[in-house]
Formats: sequence, C-alpha cells, structure tokens
Amino acid sequence: MSRIMIMEESKEAFIEALFQLLKRESFENITVKQLTLESGYSKRTYYRYFKTKTKILDIAFCKYLISYHDYLLKSFITPDTIPKHFLEFIWPHHEKIELLAKNDLLVPLLTRHIQTIVELILSINVPWRKNGFNDQHYEYMLTYSIGGFGVLLDTLFKKGAPLSPDQISKALSMELKEIAIQVDMK
Repeated sequence: MSRIMIMEESKEAFIEALFQLLKRESFENITVKQLTLESGYSKRTYYRYFKTKTKILDIAFCKYLISYHDYLLKSFITPDTIPKHFLEFIWPHHEKIELLAKNDLLVPLLTRHIQTIVELILSINVPWRKNGFNDQHYEYMLTYSIGGFGVLLDTLFKKGAPLSPDQISKALSMELKEIAIQVDMK
C-alpha cells in the first residue's frame, strides 16, 4: 500500500471515528483518547493530520466538496435541477449531516468553507451564466443562496429531516424560481 493510501486510510478512520462518537457524545465532550481508541490509530497519527477535532470536520468536508464537484461535472444541470442534484448527492450522508446539525456544527462548517464552495460552483460551466455577467454579483448571490440553503438544512436536520429529498427539492426549486423572478425584475 502506498504512503498516500495509508495516510488517506488513517484520516478516514478518524473521520468515521468522530461521527461514531457524535452518535453518543457531544462534540465538545469527545476527547483525543476516544478518537484514537475508536479509530484504532495513535495520538501521534491524530496530531500529524488534525491538531483539532474541527480540522477533522474540515478535511471531511473538503473531501465531500471534491466529490460533489466531480458529481456535478457528470450531471446535466438546469436551474430547476440544482436542488435535486444537491439533495441526491447529500442524501446518502444525511445521518452525518443530522449529527452535525444537532451538535451546532453544520452552519459554522459551511461558513468556514463558503468561499471554497462558491469557487467550486463557479468552476462548473453552466449555460445560463452569461459571459460578461458581473462575477462579483454572482459570487454575492451564490454566497447568499448557499448561506440560506445551509440554514434551511440545519433547521431541517436538527428536527431529524422529516421531509423526503423530493419534498425538500420541490420547496427549494420553488424558492429558486422566485429568486430568479426577482433578479429578472431588476
């Protein structure tokens, strides 16, 4: 096994350990000792990669962002399908998202990475993003939309995500259409 694969395997073990522990402990109460016992790796390995529990979340989130980018590149995207694609991607991870929301970690995680999320979205070519459109305004609009989605998801998942992905997608699509109408009116 290559050194890179060994590093990724140990990082993934800590990520999974953290989420397992979040099922029965609050984030604040999880210790490095618990993480090392749950992951099967040493404190030395933990500190080599993470330094803090928050860094575990950041690394996990960045891995998901890369996967989401790859997913979007393979998808046919229209303004109406954005929520559907987003929810299709996140739904296999909804239990982890629920744990983050219930521990008040989801919104801060999204906030720390909002610029990276915006850059990722801007890197995807979509036909409705017109050449010459003010990129700064588009960035502001994306930041605003992502923040709203994040708060909405946080609210839904704190309650245990009672809605299905289709119900959430339809509600988000209706709101996106309303935003588009308001933007067109200006």
